[in-house]
Amino acid sequence: MSLPSETTATPRQDGFYLPADEGRLGRAWLPWPRESHSNLRATVAQIAQIITEVAPVTVIAAPGDEADARKLCASAAEIETLDHQTLRLRDAGPAFVVDGKGGSAAVDWRFNAWGGRGDHGPADIELAHALLGFAEVRRFRAPLTIENSAFCGDGHDTVIALAPAVFDEKRNAHVTRMEAFSIFTYWLGAARVIWLEDAHPADELLCDVRALAAFIAPGLVAVNAAHPDHPHGDVLRKTAERLAKARDARGETLHLLTLPAPPPLQTVGAAPLSYTSFVPINGTVLVPAYDAPADERAADILAGAFENHPVISVPARALAEAGVSLPSLILPHQARLLERDRATVLPRSAWGQAPPDVDAILQKYIDMAEEDSEAGR
Repeated sequence: MSLPSETTATPRQDGFYLPADEGRLGRAWLPWPRESHSNLRATVAQIAQIITEVAPVTVIAAPGDEADARKLCASAAEIETLDHQTLRLRDAGPAFVVDGKGGSAAVDWRFNAWGGRGDHGPADIELAHALLGFAEVRRFRAPLTIENSAFCGDGHDTVIALAPAVFDEKRNAHVTRMEAFSIFTYWLGAARVIWLEDAHPADELLCDVRALAAFIAPGLVAVNAAHPDHPHGDVLRKTAERLAKARDARGETLHLLTLPAPPPLQTVGAAPLSYTSFVPINGTVLVPAYDAPADERAADILAGAFENHPVISVPARALAEAGVSLPSLILPHQARLLERDRATVLPRSAWGQAPPDVDAILQKYIDMAEEDSEAGR
């Protein structure tokens, strides 16, 4: 795989980058459950009502389901008709990026139903492209098969990515680490990618990085701490050890906030239960609640980390039993904001050539990878 040519505009060349999860949203997108998931409709409607207090919400309903969506959501959301089957809208949808100058765009990843592992309908394959017809932003088609749930960013050029999703033979056969890094650089503006080598043991789709870790702020990452006898303890411990040794794009080591790990569900196909699967939306933090003893403790810990931010527990057990995590359900659409430290950057495609610092960034990544290897990471 080669780097983009000088005449090919990519998000990074035009100054776009992946914003932080806690960045301000202009809209949240939610999927309306099909009839086969009718028991989840009340849960999705409740989540829409919670989000609409802090951000506009658009619910996409398949043809024939619009009336039911309007009835249960009431005035909490706009309803748009768009064929779909999956409830994991973040996975199948686009990744919205910003440029800090009031511009917004979207990265349309290739989607092949989690390497053929998950249930989907024909419309889900092109769901991202179809949804962008409503979003009305510039579309960048990316050369990688991946789901948005497989990575998260700090808004300052550091990305945590799930290696089993990126380097899956059923998604991206023969893609190398350097090729994947260059794609994250050009399409997400990443200067540093921290690879997590193992998916959550309950993550059958191999796609949910937030089941393992999530940024609270630049330099601060939430992870899971499990008792020694927890069935997922080994992977959770290795994830924390990896992140404790990692450095972000600034060269700084990460600080970790540990959250309790709830006991796993025994339901076949259930999504991982994890309190790192929280969703910040415009100053309010949605924390999944699983009817588990640790629900309140996890919410209290996050309330301390997100100081002066309301923390709301959201019923997520029924979602998990259906194979859906809270972050995978909600597709965030970042607001068009002016950010002082980004606003002076000119669109790079206007220069008529590839960004002059790409080689330096790639060399920096190689140097850091070699240092990591020497340190035994």
